[in-house]
Amino acid sequence: MLHHITAATIAGLMAMGASSSAAVAPLSPEDLRKGSTHIIKGRVLEVKSRTEKSQFEGAFGLHRDRVFAIRLQVMKVSKGKGVTPGEKVIVTAWQPATRIPPLPGPQGHSPVPEKGQVVTVHVVSRKGASFVPFMPNGIRIDDPKPAR
Repeated sequence: MLHHITAATIAGLMAMGASSSAAVAPLSPEDLRKGSTHIIKGRVLEVKSRTEKSQFEGAFGLHRDRVFAIRLQVMKVSKGKGVTPGEKVIVTAWQPATRIPPLPGPQGHSPVPEKGQVVTVHVVSRKGASFVPFMPNGIRIDDPKPAR
């Protein structure tokens, strides 16, 4: 009887491991450029965040993500239409905030810039008025020193 319980436990753990998702590997600069609908360079005017139920982790448990609304003033558009220098746009990024139980999986966008930094954003999609960068490395900080 004990062997059956042990075997069932091991099989269950193996099945959970097989179904777990992994972190997303960074894309090469060439893949980012090719796959982007827009490539936007701009100065970060504001970064707001909120914590909400995860849209990315569907497994059983308590899963919350920190969602960032990054407001940029566009300096340059290298690819894409419908955005012009001087315009203000919103870029939406996320990172996991809570994972109970802790699970491997996508870790969101990294890095998330600060106010005043100059960034280049490689956009994979657009949700209404908000741009969504490639995960995990669709946001590149060009000037790490925030303007004072």
